[in-house]
Amino acid sequence: MRLWTLQAPEVVAAVRSSGLYRARWDLISPNWHPAFRTMAAEMTRRGIDCGDAPPVWCWPGRGLRGSTVRRTANALLGDHEWAHGRWLLKLDVPDAVTFATSYAVWNDYLGYTGGFLDGPEQMDWSGQLTSEWDELQVTVPELRREWIIRAKPYQPDAETAARIAADPALRALSAAGRSPSGGGAWP
Repeated sequence: MRLWTLQAPEVVAAVRSSGLYRARWDLISPNWHPAFRTMAAEMTRRGIDCGDAPPVWCWPGRGLRGSTVRRTANALLGDHEWAHGRWLLKLDVPDAVTFATSYAVWNDYLGYTGGFLDGPEQMDWSGQLTSEWDELQVTVPELRREWIIRAKPYQPDAETAARIAADPALRALSAAGRSPSGGGAWP
C-alpha cells in the first residue's frame, strides 16, 4: 500500500542507521495513551504486531498532492514540531501490516478517552468515513528501510516559518539541527 507520513529527523536517522523505527510511548501525551494502547491492541488482534510500541501514523496515497500534504501537516503539527524539523516519507508498505480507520472517528474516540464525555465509548474500527471531510488514516507497527521509497525534508509554509523566525525559543530549537545524520533526501 502506498502511504506517506511526516516524521522527525531522529526517526529518519534511526531508520537510516538500524533499518527500523518503532514509535516511543514517552513521545505521546499521557492522556492519549489509553486510546493509542487500544489501537495497538486492535492491530494485534488483527495480526499486526506493534510489540510494546505505539503505532506509527500514516496517510494513504503517494504524497504527491502538495495541498493534501500541506493541509494535513498544518493541521497536525505545532510550531515547535515544525521548528524541530519534519521529513516527508513516501512508503510502500505490505498490506498485511496496515490498518485503515476513520480519522474523524479516531479523533472523537481520542477525545473521549482523554476526558471529553461527548465522544464514543468504543472505537469503530470499520474504517467507514463519516463525512465528506473525513479521511482514512493508516497505522503501521513500525517504519522499515525497505518500505521507504523517498524521504526528504519537508519545510513549513511561509507563515509558520515567519512565526518560528520571530520566536527566540523556536529559533534555538530550529538551530539545534533539522537534518538526520547522513544529510539530505534519500534513497
